[in-house]
Amino acid sequence: MTLVSLYFLIFLAVFTLVYYLLPGRLQWMWLLAAGLVFYALCSYGLVLVPAADALIAFCFGKYFETKKKKWMMVLELVLIIGILFVFKYAGWLGTGWTGLLTGFSFGRAETWLVPLGISYFSIMAISYSVDVFRGVSAAEKNFAKLLLYLSFFPVMTQGPICRYEEMRRQLTTYHKFRYENLTSGIQRMIWGFFKKLVLSGRFFVVAGTLTEGWGKSGYTGAWVLLSVVTFSFTLYMDFSGCMDIVIGTGEILGIRIPENFQHSYMSTTIPEFWRRWHITLGTWLRDYVMYSFTMSRPAKWFTKKTKNSIGRKNAATIITCIGICLVWLVYALWHDISAVFLLSGAFFAFIIILSTVFDPLVKRFRKRFPKAVESLPYRFFMWVRTLFLSMMGAYFVFMPAVKDGAAYFFRLFGPTAGSFLQTQTDAEGVRQVLLLGLDVPDFIVLVLSFILWIVVSRLDAKKDPRDRLAKMPLPVRWIILLALILAVVLFGQYGGLDTNSFVYQAF
Repeated sequence: MTLVSLYFLIFLAVFTLVYYLLPGRLQWMWLLAAGLVFYALCSYGLVLVPAADALIAFCFGKYFETKKKKWMMVLELVLIIGILFVFKYAGWLGTGWTGLLTGFSFGRAETWLVPLGISYFSIMAISYSVDVFRGVSAAEKNFAKLLLYLSFFPVMTQGPICRYEEMRRQLTTYHKFRYENLTSGIQRMIWGFFKKLVLSGRFFVVAGTLTEGWGKSGYTGAWVLLSVVTFSFTLYMDFSGCMDIVIGTGEILGIRIPENFQHSYMSTTIPEFWRRWHITLGTWLRDYVMYSFTMSRPAKWFTKKTKNSIGRKNAATIITCIGICLVWLVYALWHDISAVFLLSGAFFAFIIILSTVFDPLVKRFRKRFPKAVESLPYRFFMWVRTLFLSMMGAYFVFMPAVKDGAAYFFRLFGPTAGSFLQTQTDAEGVRQVLLLGLDVPDFIVLVLSFILWIVVSRLDAKKDPRDRLAKMPLPVRWIILLALILAVVLFGQYGGLDTNSFVYQAF
């Protein structure tokens, strides 16, 4: 059962009905039961894994209430990360390291019996424990409530990564039924289904057609750039579509789940992009990896010892750059122990370190040439540059191996027409090549749906489109919603990319 299945919609409808019929003191218990059942159905009964993480976090949290011994915090991290490593990478150990060390050319790691969303609930358990250790949160006295936090069913597939403090009261507080929450949540879910089923699958078909055989693909030149774009939108529509479904489900239940995307492709720098893309992972890495390192004793010792020789600012910059490397190493390993994600982490780390090192020069330039900075050509250049660099990140995710991805990318320097077009002798052959693996109706659906997404995204940047929709006359409102539902039902893509799951669900 996944978030885009009919079984999930039935599950959600039955669960919600009972949820609002129950008295307040039983609602959170029903929510916990639903999470455990959902997890058991989705992960073949491996519900003991999040339960084990919850038990570890609960016991150590009680200990940290009275004693703050760092070695105990380290022990807990070893236990939780150890469980993550064993379940996620056990099937990889036999061949993975050999491939990494000798070829640097394998793709995603093999997995076996991997509990659904293990990377997500593992770092949620870590954040809870660290917050208790730091005194940011009080230790939970009820084990079942902590287990509810780690097994809240909407976020178990692929996040977002919720903090204990922002969810604790919401999950255990009585929620009355509100028609506004129901309609708002359903609308958000429909938009998520639209992005996932109508757009993401078709983008994946196009990207797969362009890169078929990777280094052997007949599409060269500008077609390579198009493949980078289509892979990027495949990932974005898939991931953000899932977040829309998750957040909409939370709204139906009266629970506010944090946003994970904020118009990522409007960014003008890579650091800004990562403040808008997978927001909850970015803030988690900042708070629990970056700050933990920069505020650590070794970092302070280094700054103190070198401030006179190289200057305090330079010392701080070096510590920041080391912290950035650690963040992106954790980012890569959290996704997968593979050359693809190690390269992805190194790619973004290098860009962000460059922006950190040259930040004083950039600020000086902005101060000296304010009109140039505000000009349309400059802002357009910054946007296009960031767009390309960020889209390369999605390209990494889909590469089967580093050597394959590199072989195909260097075909960018081939003729734009490509060997496919050069060998076509009739109009029908050219048409098939230009349709990029789609038939004419699918191609039209993709173009029109993408235009609709652009329009709605531009509106959303200024004001939630649901607020605009609520002010429209009731007949108009229902016509728009029914049209969107029909688009999902009639044009939902169920081939190519596995639409029964999500890309990030594998992590």
